[in-house]
This record gives sequence, C-alpha cells and structure tokens, in this order.
Amino acid sequence: MDDAVLACLEVLASPSRQRILALLAKGVDHPEDLAKKLKLRRQGVDKQLMELYGWGFVDRSAVIPTSGRPRIVYRLSGRGQELISRTEALLREYREGMAGEYRQMCDALESKLAAGELEEEAYLKHRQSLETRYAKFLPEVKPK
Repeated sequence: MDDAVLACLEVLASPSRQRILALLAKGVDHPEDLAKKLKLRRQGVDKQLMELYGWGFVDRSAVIPTSGRPRIVYRLSGRGQELISRTEALLREYREGMAGEYRQMCDALESKLAAGELEEEAYLKHRQSLETRYAKFLPEVKPK
C-alpha cells in the first residue's frame, strides 16, 4: 500500500479523528468547542487536529472578532470532504455486498432445511452463527 492509503486508513482507524471529521463536516469549529462536544481533553483534540491538518484533511484559519483575541478555527478541506464522501460510498457498497451475501447464505440454509438436508436444530445453530457474524455490518440483522 502506498503512504496516502495508509494515511487514510490511519485517520479512519481513530474514533477521535472520525468524530472530529464528522463535526467539521457540519461546519467550522474551534478546538475548545470540539473538545467540549466530544468530551475529550483540549490537548488531545489539538494533537488530532494537527495530524489531520498535516495530512491535508482539515484547513485552519484565524477568526478575528471585533473585540477580543483572534481564534484559530478548523474546517474540512476539499481533501477531507472527498475522504468522507468516498468513505461513505465505500461503506455503502460494502454493506450492500454484505447484505447480499447474508441473504444468499440464509437462502441456502433455508433450502437445505426445506430439502431435508439439514435438521432444524442445525439450521437454527447455523442461522444464529450467521446473524452474529453479520450483525456488526448490517443493523437490520439482530442476533438472537
């Protein structure tokens, strides 16, 4: 894998960075406000923002109020917006593939049960195993 792919995977692997990107997708925000919304320490948010900035996923700018000190705020960059949209599209495609796979496997199990190739107890055990496996990918699948 090239470094850009690894950087994207590293961003996506961090729940804190995911949450920061999700908030910044809604608009501009200050690190202190992000820390409060995320219930994280400001120092940790600053570190995550600097990493995201270094990778080009966020931009920063100064906001100078009419009274008071200037504030540095962050927003998603074009690259950050692209990362989010591509990730969402990839996850949609992945979930659709998993849903199709789940349906096929359930249909195959039901066919075996109907044909008498599988006893009801074995069917229920396999079905529960499938539900457990696919529940994390498909919210509509609830393991029993």
